[in-house]
Amino acid sequence: RDCLLSRGLGDVYKRQEEYRTTYLQVPKIINRKPVFVSETVRDELDRVVRYLGGKGMSASGLIENLVRLHLDAYRNDIEQWRKL
Repeated sequence: RDCLLSRGLGDVYKRQEEYRTTYLQVPKIINRKPVFVSETVRDELDRVVRYLGGKGMSASGLIENLVRLHLDAYRNDIEQWRKL
């Protein structure tokens, strides 16, 4: 709510659209493998996807997008750290 008071609604909608574009696009996942998260995290991911995601989006898709972005952002660092 503080966010709504300190910024205009236009900014809130813009950030929501940026979030959807970045994290809630349905990814193409080939050769799926299980990944385990706590029930609490899974419930929260399900809630985010249910409220903000479109048709075909899932908690697994959100995790896929988050991890891809993380790996892309840190790929060079991870490679350097691996060599230490």
